[in-house]
Amino acid sequence: MIFSHPLFRILKLPPHILLRKGIHRIRHKLAVVRQRRHDASTSTYTAYAASGLPAADLNRYVQPLPLGPIRGQSEQIAALAKYGTTHFFDLLGSGWVQVKHGMACRGLEGHRYEMGAPVQADPHGTWLQGRVNRANLAEAQRIWGLVDAGYCPIDWQLDFKSGYRWSEDCWYRDIPYAHQPGVDVKVPWELARMQHLAQFAWAFALAKDGQPGFAAPQVYVREFQNQVLDFISTNPARFGVNWNTTMDVAIRVANWLMTYDLFQVYGAEFDPTFETEFKHSVYQHGVHIVENLEWHEVFRGNHYLSDIVGLLFVAAYLPRTPKTDVWLAFAIQELVQEVEYQFHPDGTNFESSTSYHRLAAEMVIYATALALGLPPDKQEVLQEYDHTLHQGHPPLKSAPLPLYVVEGSEEFSPFPQWYLERLEKMAEFTTHITKPNGHIPQIGDNDSGRLFKLQPVFHRTTVAAAKERYANLDAYTELPDTADYWDEDHLDHRHLVAAINGLFSREDFAAFAGQGWLEYSLILQLGGRRQFPSCRRPGDVTSAEQRALEKKKSSNAILDKYSCQDRPDQQTDADGYRHIWEIPLPDHLADSRAELKRYAYPCFGLYLYRSEQLYLTIRCGLSRNLAHAHNDQLSIELSVDGKDRLRDPGTYVYTPLPEQRNVYRSVQAHSAPHVEGREPGYLGHDLFWIGVEARASCEKFEAEEFLGQLCGRDWRVTRAVRITPQSILIIDSEGSLHDADRSRLVSKPPQTPLFSNGYGKLLREQIL
Repeated sequence: MIFSHPLFRILKLPPHILLRKGIHRIRHKLAVVRQRRHDASTSTYTAYAASGLPAADLNRYVQPLPLGPIRGQSEQIAALAKYGTTHFFDLLGSGWVQVKHGMACRGLEGHRYEMGAPVQADPHGTWLQGRVNRANLAEAQRIWGLVDAGYCPIDWQLDFKSGYRWSEDCWYRDIPYAHQPGVDVKVPWELARMQHLAQFAWAFALAKDGQPGFAAPQVYVREFQNQVLDFISTNPARFGVNWNTTMDVAIRVANWLMTYDLFQVYGAEFDPTFETEFKHSVYQHGVHIVENLEWHEVFRGNHYLSDIVGLLFVAAYLPRTPKTDVWLAFAIQELVQEVEYQFHPDGTNFESSTSYHRLAAEMVIYATALALGLPPDKQEVLQEYDHTLHQGHPPLKSAPLPLYVVEGSEEFSPFPQWYLERLEKMAEFTTHITKPNGHIPQIGDNDSGRLFKLQPVFHRTTVAAAKERYANLDAYTELPDTADYWDEDHLDHRHLVAAINGLFSREDFAAFAGQGWLEYSLILQLGGRRQFPSCRRPGDVTSAEQRALEKKKSSNAILDKYSCQDRPDQQTDADGYRHIWEIPLPDHLADSRAELKRYAYPCFGLYLYRSEQLYLTIRCGLSRNLAHAHNDQLSIELSVDGKDRLRDPGTYVYTPLPEQRNVYRSVQAHSAPHVEGREPGYLGHDLFWIGVEARASCEKFEAEEFLGQLCGRDWRVTRAVRITPQSILIIDSEGSLHDADRSRLVSKPPQTPLFSNGYGKLLREQIL
């Protein structure tokens, strides 16, 4: 099992490469020591003059968007804006709680900390003494002085689920996490992404429009200013938990810029002093990103993609300087590179997760549109930047960046044709995997991650109903049981298809997503209203359909060996030990098999049968990146008449509860055949790595029959699936096992405590 560990792969490198990497690591550690000492004695708030930025305003990319779609969501927007202005947040299963210094937290599964203390936030920032490090204190107090009197500061350093608190004066590389039980560093990271700010812009627009239920428009402008200044003053660059991971720095600054642009398009005016500090901090974010890129020759994924997308936003919005020119060119170069590296030719993401596919594809579509809509002076950058100003890895190629003719036109684009085709297929994948009930299957990890939450899907219920539905809300008392509770739906990915359709305007994408998505109009605007011809021609089938049609037939021996009647649940013969599992179907589906469409995604490892009444997926095959994969090979998901009969259990949490992390990614948690007591992939190396001791392959994928097998070193499990008029028939067989293992084949529904439909959320309801 050690042979699948990343360390083993590193040790297999040639000696000269190992030596080079060792020298680089030593130099890096020495540089870190020097930087830590410097930051302890010198303010990390970069002086505005030192940034070299001209006095010009930030660029703008958004034009007025139609208010019609959000007028229909005014109740939700008013509620979310009210939550945000009163500092109530529901993140990663916390429930709606008011985040402030000294708050009492419920804890996570019995793990509870009391580390925060109340503060009296005076206008001069005296309360920051003893919190912000000495070198940054004076500047932090000056910036705090710009915050409106009476504003209550948010505790940005707090895991407001467990109560554990990091320190504002801890240098960002020294931040500990996964070090105490129940402590989840993702909670402050998620809050500091500040994805709630977009709701303030919509609330401002609707309040100006005269819609009922809103505060005065300026309330939302002031709250945006105050929260940004609050963050800047209490989170000096390179200090505190919210500078630890570059990904979160990048997502935060992208959300700042998008919200700022949306506010301005509806006529908001900001204080000149705020705009100076805002632009200054945007620049600081860019510096931090480019100096802390999460790049690796092999082991990189959505974190690095986030870095370059955030850097692209910074470089696009800031005025031109030699440095921001290099940032822009580098970001576009790397965006093209990472789409090729992180997405398969069929449009699927390489991280073995349907939810991370949504996150990564969302990043790609917004970054692509922004690059396409650059004004002329920014477009010139791509032809004349000075690549020698870029330091570190990966390198920046010399100017100019290549431009490509757009198929069917005389226009040029920084994105080659294969890139646009891959982007279009990202949306196709989402349309194919979405169940008739509108939810995606949770293949692999789901941390509820997003780039933007411009139009998040919420369902209104009551606190009492939410507590009854979710086990993670046990002991929740923040709001009364009779109050409204807005529950976010993390499994509805239609917004992604609507956004991608802004560059393609496909009728089937529009029909799938439905009306009312501002993402379509926003991407259309960001991209300069440029749209591209589809890679599909009239009458073409999708590549996923074509692969399904071309799949070679395998032997029918296993499928035909047993009839659907008069058989025991378990049988043994000369070929090994078998389980036969039958799931009955309603009578009205008896003649519906002809309506089933098939989609094959072998690069991702997913095979689908679907119609309006029946939805069946079989997991078979792994992508290249295993950080977010589960032991789910040959597992199935089944939905009948829009209701789930079998489904993946989700993820629950990552580092705060390692045992639970492994429970939810174990083979026992999935409807997969396995040998009792064995994990197909070893889970003991790391919480974000899974072994590759076993490999799955699809042997047959026909109109009503699927055959796949999972092979380890000394064992093999085969699963055959047949769609009959009366049932879904599943035949599991083991072979090449030691005699002692022959009676231990397990073939049954998932065995997990509770299902999760979003990070940190646990549904009480069970199925089957």
